[in-house]
Amino acid sequence: MLEDLPGFCDPLEALRRVRHRRHPVLLLSGLMGHHAARFSILAWDPVLVVAIRGGEALLVGESDGRRSVQTRPARDPFALLRALAPAGAIRRTAPGVPFIGGAIGYLGYGLRRSIERLPPAPPDPLGQPDAWFGLYDRAVVFDHLERRVILVATGLGAENERQRLARAAAGLEDLRECLARSPAARAAPPASGAVARRRALLTTDRRTYLGRIARALDYIAAGDVYQVNLSHRIECAFEGDPLSLFLDLAARNPAPFAAYIDAGDFQVVSASPERLVSVVGDRARSSPIKGTRPRGDTPEEDERLASDLISSPKDRAENVMIADLVRNDLGRVCEAGSVRAETLCALESFATVHHLVTTVSGRLRPDADRIDVVRALFPGGSMTGAPKVRAMEIIDELEEEERGVYSGGIGYLSLDGGMDFNIVIRTLVCAKGIAHLRVGGGIVADSDPEREHGETLDKARALLDVLNADLANL
Repeated sequence: MLEDLPGFCDPLEALRRVRHRRHPVLLLSGLMGHHAARFSILAWDPVLVVAIRGGEALLVGESDGRRSVQTRPARDPFALLRALAPAGAIRRTAPGVPFIGGAIGYLGYGLRRSIERLPPAPPDPLGQPDAWFGLYDRAVVFDHLERRVILVATGLGAENERQRLARAAAGLEDLRECLARSPAARAAPPASGAVARRRALLTTDRRTYLGRIARALDYIAAGDVYQVNLSHRIECAFEGDPLSLFLDLAARNPAPFAAYIDAGDFQVVSASPERLVSVVGDRARSSPIKGTRPRGDTPEEDERLASDLISSPKDRAENVMIADLVRNDLGRVCEAGSVRAETLCALESFATVHHLVTTVSGRLRPDADRIDVVRALFPGGSMTGAPKVRAMEIIDELEEEERGVYSGGIGYLSLDGGMDFNIVIRTLVCAKGIAHLRVGGGIVADSDPEREHGETLDKARALLDVLNADLANL
């Protein structure tokens, strides 16, 4: 069932109204005017939660006051996702609505091991699931272009059609009631200078990171790889409210693929500007980012930095290299001759950085589905390097720890067959009183290690600002 809500409401305000429900999630298109920033999706109270880790899946169901818990093998997590939210389970009746119920969550970088044969995994400092998804039978879809709010309820879990319709009607009523509530008042922000800045720590010191870049350059010189993406982790003590962090981040650093996931014992706060892959009908589309400059302090400086990025042979070559990798990945699941670059090295500007973005698309083969697509592209080439498998081996060797959610994808699998996932960058993971973030960049033959290190800190700036934190060990 679908129902238009009179008027329009802000998805962030709506999220605040349901913050105390089970596992609220918001996929936020927060950069108005961006070509991909039309729809936001809010959901809560999933009928099933699936957490996958180490080849095992924990499934927690909750429906009509009944709770069930079971574990099962998950040697192929992507097959489990296909079963969790089967494409075509609900006939597409509203072409303008991207999500009509289904799975929302994340694919972590650890899932690479279910796709490729790789050496043993490095230590995992956070210990979050390799994948986490909620199966949501109701949702609110915000159409920012047409200023519509669409309520969606499927009645999943009912035993027959009559019960499904009754359950869907009750779901619509719950959606209406939740959105009509007054949100809890937000605490007033502290006066400027009233609160001491937090101390954030690089878990890899500058000297060690520069040494890792040097080792990556050795591998490139030896012909092992053309490019490898290296990252490092920053952590900051944080006992506050992760939702408030997300609200602040969305205001300060709007992004077309922002996301908030409350997984219970940890929260994911993302302001990603990058799309891993979407599937609409028979079209798959990916938009890798390679090439970064900080925003300038004056209009003149900002224009100079943007022009420098556009005209940089190094950054353009790096972008084209990853676009080629994505094109090859899509070619594994798309019809021959259908894969093409819609845009190449286009400049996109965000609150704290400029990026070069290429968009590649293709038409799916009849025997390929959306899970085949995400498996073919995962993890995103912009987060690994090329060739992908050897780059991932080098990443494990040099970084010496698992990336967790970072480099994976956050998004949805709609029951009508639609899919959209971001690439997890510009993202905080809040757990056990600590906020963690990773930042990185692509290393190529002519990379300058000092500049590459500085670029990673530019990418961290917006997240450190919302944490009210400074790096204490530069």
